[in-house]
Formats: sequence, structure tokens, C-alpha cells
Amino acid sequence: MKKTKIAAAFDKPAADPKNSIVAAVDEPSVGPKNEPEVNQLARLVAGVDLAKSKIQVCLKDPVTGKLINWQYTRDKFKKLLTDSPYGPMMVIMEACGTCTYWGHFCLDHGHEPVIVPAQIAHANNTGNKDDANDARCLWRLGTMQDLIKIRLRSTDNQDMMSLMGLLNSFVKTRTQLENRIKSFLLERGATSNKGAVSVMDSLKKFCEDTVEVSAPGSERPAMLSVVSSSFCGLMKAITSSEQAIADHIISWAASNEKCKLLMTIPYVGPIVAAAIVIFMEDPSYFRNGRLFAAFCRMVPYHTGTGGKVEILGIRRNGNSWIKRLVYEAAIGMYLRVMQAQKKGQDAADGKTPEPLSEWIVNMAKRKPVKKVVCAIANKLCRISWAVLSSGTPYVQSKSSLIQPSIVDSEGKVKKCRALRNSIAKSVMGSIEAVECFWAAINDEEQPQQAA
Repeated sequence: MKKTKIAAAFDKPAADPKNSIVAAVDEPSVGPKNEPEVNQLARLVAGVDLAKSKIQVCLKDPVTGKLINWQYTRDKFKKLLTDSPYGPMMVIMEACGTCTYWGHFCLDHGHEPVIVPAQIAHANNTGNKDDANDARCLWRLGTMQDLIKIRLRSTDNQDMMSLMGLLNSFVKTRTQLENRIKSFLLERGATSNKGAVSVMDSLKKFCEDTVEVSAPGSERPAMLSVVSSSFCGLMKAITSSEQAIADHIISWAASNEKCKLLMTIPYVGPIVAAAIVIFMEDPSYFRNGRLFAAFCRMVPYHTGTGGKVEILGIRRNGNSWIKRLVYEAAIGMYLRVMQAQKKGQDAADGKTPEPLSEWIVNMAKRKPVKKVVCAIANKLCRISWAVLSSGTPYVQSKSSLIQPSIVDSEGKVKKCRALRNSIAKSVMGSIEAVECFWAAINDEEQPQQAA
């Protein structure tokens, strides 16, 4: 009876490494003597739990077979990757703020970085929550064949992602400041409409009325002057910073060929086009537009058991600024179709002055507004992937959306820049009006105090 390689390896003495079971199972391919072939599958797996100052590393020593779970400082971890005694390793890391930096550091020194979503790492952690167990969990994930991975972004793309995130944070901060001023006014019986211009105008009017009715020697005008100057300083800094970042993104979109293709889609301007290009980075990462729409979290999630599946709403997780921008573009498209339909119904000849989308109109008859807008946003994500993957502009005959806008990409860039400059100018004018009011009050008080 003929023996297999594994059975024959047991009959041979194990003193020679060539006669070991591992050598019998996985024989190296024939190659030059001085240049041995590197097997990518034979890389040592290292689970790395990243942190600010302490980094936990878990791996199995190939010599002793023992599991090593040590804590390194940043400098020692860099030395481990630079002068690795184990050769090229597969470094498995959890997705976090520093994974992109360490991923590129691993690539520069011949290691293979693997970034795992945080929810996958958390779901496979069987012990208590500490650095050692997290690193051991990541090391175990290296043996999974169907492991979900996150791609490593380039440094240029990471910088643009940071700009978009910073712009979104400024929008949130400005909204918080507006709400803070509105609450300050409401507590004192004054009201204000939405928008920074209306809020600052209401603040100015309240200051004028308060100073006029205040008794001599009252502390209220002095307190109000300090509060108003603080509000004005914060609003001015946020507005100027937001305008500078938005202008840089618009200029970048005006010179980017992918953004120009996306701007052929109706209601996709330079900011939305830049956000899609930055977030997608490369359309070849996705097999189809459905996967990119799911990557943007513009799809409903489901739950169920026993064959009964229930479709639920849109999750709140995911990247907030890409969801907000695509949703705003979808709202603009929905309003255009609904207004065109209303004008067509009111017209005497029954003709519609604007091109309609039968898909949007029919869905609006049986679905709530937000569901229709989310469906439009989902389709915008799919169309964006199709436009970038094919390298061709938007064609209305291939889509169920409305016809493309008459404005070309250059016109959209000029319109967006002019609109943002006009809004920033109006906000700055309202802020200066409040500051000028208090400057005039202080000028009047100084001669009185001198007298």
C-alpha cells in the first residue's frame, strides 16, 4: 500500500528539518538558491490593538509555538515593524483614527495591513474588555476566510476626507451657536427665525431695545455687551473658516475630472460631487452601484427570523456628511418634480413646463415624503457609481430621474461659489451691525464717564 507524504513523514527521523511534517505538506517551490520565494499565505499573523501611547501585540511564536501577547510603546512598535524578527507579517488592526497611519507604515516596511470593522472585532471578542483580549481577538480573526475588511485609504484621500469632515463639523457648530443665541433670546421674550442672518438681526434688535429701556447704572447693558461680543466673535470665526474650506473644495472640484462627470447629474453641485468622489475614492472598489449605496448607508436595514423578514428604516450610523449632502440633493430633485407637477395640473393646456419623473411621481402617491427622498438618494448613489465607473456623463434616457440641468459643470461651480459668498457676506454684515452698535454705545459712555 502506497503511503501518503504525511504518513511517510512519520516514518522518517525528525532531526532534519526537511523531513518534518510541515515540509512534507507544504513544500517550497523551486527557485534560485539565494532568492527564496516568499509565500504570502505563510505570513505570520499579528493582532494589534492600537491606542495613543500603548499598543498591544498578539502573535504566535513560530519557533516555540507559544502565544505572545505583549504591550509596546509607539517607538518599540515601530522598531518591531521596521526590524521584524519574524519577517513580513499580516498585521490585523481594528478600524480607528490611527489605523490609516499605521497601515501605511506597515506597507512601507513590507507588512500586509488588514483593517477590521470595529463591530466585527467586538462581536468576536469572547473575554473581558481589555487590551490583551482585544489583541487576541484580532489575532483569531486572521484565520477567518470570509473576514470583512476595510480598504486602506491614500494619504491624499485622507486629507480631503478630513476637510469634508471639518466642513461638516463647522456646519454643526454654527447650528449649535444659532440655537444657543435663539434660546438666549427666548429666555428674555425675544424670538428669531432660522438662519444666522435672522438670528444676528434679532440679537441686534434685542440689544437696542434693552439699552433703550435700561435704567441708569444698570448692569444689564454691560452683561449684554459681553455676551453679544462673544456670540459675534464665535459666529465670525465659524463663518470665515467654513467659507475658506468650502472655497478650497469648490476649487478642487472645478479641476477634477470625476467631479465634472458627476456634476452632469441633476442637483449634484461641486460640494456634493466632491463628497462622492472623496468618499468613493475609486469605483473599482465596488462591484455595482448597490454596494456603493449600501456603503453610503442609504439603504434600509432588515430584521427577521423563521423566514419572516421585516424591512426597517435607514440606520443612523455611517458617515454623516455624505448622507446629509446626498439627502439634500435628493430633496432638491423631489421638490422640482412636485412643483412641476403642480404647475402642470394648474395649467390650462395641461402641459408641464418642467420635465417630470414618472418614477418619482408614482412613488410619491403611495409613499411618505422622506421615504421617497431616501429612494432618490439611493438612486443618486447608484447613478454616481455608474457615471464614474463608465467614465461617461449622465444620460437621462438611461435613468428614471429628471433631465439634467441646463447649467453645465462650470456654471454650477460659479453659482455655488457666488451663493456661498453671498450668504457669508450677509452673515458678516449682520455681525458687523451688532459690533457697530456696541461700539457706538461705548463711544457715548466714555465722555460721560470723563465728565
